[in-house]
Amino acid sequence: MGAWVVIDLEWNSAARGVKVDPALAEKMMFEIIEIGAVRLDDQLQIAERFERRVKPTLYKRIQHHIARVTNRTQQSLQHGVSFEQAFGDLLSFSGPNPVFCSWGTSDAEVMLANVRFHKITPEPLFKGLNVQAVFSNLAEGTSRGNQRSIEYALDFLRLKKDLPFHEALSDAEYAARILQKTVNQESKEQGGESVDARLKPYIFDPFLNSQTDERIELQKKENVLDYLDGRPYACPACGREFKGQWTEIKPDKSWFSKGICPLHGVIEMTAKRARRTKKPQIQLRIRIPRGPLVEPIPETAESEPFIWIDPEAPVRE
Repeated sequence: MGAWVVIDLEWNSAARGVKVDPALAEKMMFEIIEIGAVRLDDQLQIAERFERRVKPTLYKRIQHHIARVTNRTQQSLQHGVSFEQAFGDLLSFSGPNPVFCSWGTSDAEVMLANVRFHKITPEPLFKGLNVQAVFSNLAEGTSRGNQRSIEYALDFLRLKKDLPFHEALSDAEYAARILQKTVNQESKEQGGESVDARLKPYIFDPFLNSQTDERIELQKKENVLDYLDGRPYACPACGREFKGQWTEIKPDKSWFSKGICPLHGVIEMTAKRARRTKKPQIQLRIRIPRGPLVEPIPETAESEPFIWIDPEAPVRE
């Protein structure tokens, strides 16, 4: 495994009133206009910084929402290097087989889409790591579906906010600080595991087809659990079949199961009853988790609320 490199990307998309070839837009919905990265040492301390602005070739007019969030102007898009050069510089900075860590999983997906749009060959090998999942799981102890912002995590961990937000290099450094503080605090409390071992469950392969979705029409009065338990499922990446044992999470609204693919490990499956349909339907999602699988708790089950203890809070005697 290569170096830990925390990245943040700023990207542009189709602006209102600007015609873009639909075939090209389908290949690259978001075009990278800025790359920020920090390479970490084996203790997750920042060792070196990287920044490039990229001149777009498809979405050449700044989209209004992106302009408002990033404070980028139309004129700023005229400055920068080609994506091919910027990405090549990033690979040189990162070293072989890097793990690109980012806040969420979108950055790795957008990076790969841009690489393929620009036909960069051979495709470089890299893994992804979701810093947001590391924070939610280790710092908050929370379960599924928490979409925390970087600013929220900085406040939660009492880290400095001394850099501007929504700039690629600044956000990459913020994400690196969050990762370092979260993992170091966990190591201090739990001990034992190395940094690599503690982060390994959160590494994912962005080159895998990791998710499939299906909408299923049921017969009237058909029992959803019986239907779900009685059918086979397939791994999104390789197509190998497996069975699931389903649990009702919200009465007559949502269900959960997990399966095992012999090649890709644990598979997460969720089903939700579709709304506003004339005939009964469910929406089925099968995905390879990009982090440790956290099973939802059925609404009928009682569980103790999680209470986070601030390690820096003064001790009362």
